Amino acid sequence: MNNLRKRKFTMPNTLSIIFLLIVVMAVLTWIVPSGSFERQEIDERMVVVAGTYEKVASNPQGITEVFTAPISGFIDAAEVVGFVLIVGGAFGIVNKTGAIEAMIAHTVNRMKKFQFLIIPISMILFGLGGTTFGMSEETLPFYMIFIPLMTSMGYDSLTAVATVFIGAAAGFAASTTNPFSVGIAQALSHISPGSGIEYRIIMFIIYMAICIGFVMMYANKVKKDPSKSLVRNISLDELAIDSEDTNIKEFTKRGAMVITIFVLGMATMIYGVLEQGWYINEIAMIFTAIGIISGIAAGLKQDEIVDSFIGGSKDLMSAGLCIAFARGIVIIAENGYIIDTILNSAANILNGLPKAIFINLTFLIEGLIAFLIPSASGLASLTVPVLSPLGDLVDVSRQMIVTAYQFGIGVTNFITPTSGVLMGALALANIPWSKWLRFTMPLLVVLILTTMTFLTIGLYIGF
Repeated sequence: MNNLRKRKFTMPNTLSIIFLLIVVMAVLTWIVPSGSFERQEIDERMVVVAGTYEKVASNPQGITEVFTAPISGFIDAAEVVGFVLIVGGAFGIVNKTGAIEAMIAHTVNRMKKFQFLIIPISMILFGLGGTTFGMSEETLPFYMIFIPLMTSMGYDSLTAVATVFIGAAAGFAASTTNPFSVGIAQALSHISPGSGIEYRIIMFIIYMAICIGFVMMYANKVKKDPSKSLVRNISLDELAIDSEDTNIKEFTKRGAMVITIFVLGMATMIYGVLEQGWYINEIAMIFTAIGIISGIAAGLKQDEIVDSFIGGSKDLMSAGLCIAFARGIVIIAENGYIIDTILNSAANILNGLPKAIFINLTFLIEGLIAFLIPSASGLASLTVPVLSPLGDLVDVSRQMIVTAYQFGIGVTNFITPTSGVLMGALALANIPWSKWLRFTMPLLVVLILTTMTFLTIGLYIGF
């Protein structure tokens, strides 16, 4: 018996968790009483009518329905899944050009003579990447640049990791147009992806200001007194980081053209959403155009453009599967006539609470679930289709539900040990996760309080 190795616990894959929830939901259709609300069309979407719940005949779901739920989910969520794959393909082409990474590296290199500007400008650039397209894995090459750069300037490796990671994470949390988090959530809520951008821009600015201030305070403290560094006893000698070996391309005129195309495309999308009422089809059109035109401007061959598009779509295949499978959970609940019973029970509990408590509870719950399901698309597809109609019942807008979701997963992403990007960055800098947690906790407290303030204000301004 002593020779038996203890099995190490590993977190189940998001898709496994979602399929298990399909099974659980099917079991619940045999237990939970069936019921139904009346629905009416408001602003081209079906909305639950409060006070119309009534019991109906049960329709329990069996093993056949469990195994047909995924394909039913694909059919029902085809528009959203297709949107994700097309946008992923478009960004695959943009990433192939290397223009965004080259632009950031070029800017940082030009700022070396102005050391006091490197941290805020770099964090703003990474934040813009996070808020517009969910920059995450794309940050990994930059740790190879920033760790030796920051240490040579009198800072420490923790400052380097914080500049890159917190910059991108803050932008991701305060997403304005990120199609892979807020865009998916809005589509699942049947509101236009990109809508509500005015308030989201304000949130982004304040979030970035808080994060930049936090990192700069720590960096200046370490520079004045190296003994204040949280990683002063951690050696970088064994890391063998070569700042020249990053695979980041040189920023050229072609790269500048790609950045221009990207900016113009995003501006066009925002105009279309706000002024022309664009929805998924038109937004997918813009991203497709950004990808193809960027590839041509960068001088990519047609097979490189196609291969990059396929590769980008392939990277988001798991996201598409999660959306489809999660939709299968809702279909099981709808066909078993228990989704409205669940909504009615939740609404009865929450109706006596102030709306501010409801929306902030939603934010905290989303954050906790994000530890279990760190995928932005997976969490959105699992929670938003249920929380949006619940918001209708308690008179909280779907835009607010999406905002609570995006900040819930965004704040969790600052520290979650299931994040490959975070753990990879910490490994590069030889920083234990416990040190990172100690470093970020004061920032997280401020961000959580700031988020709850945003959510509460949003209720009263009709966001």
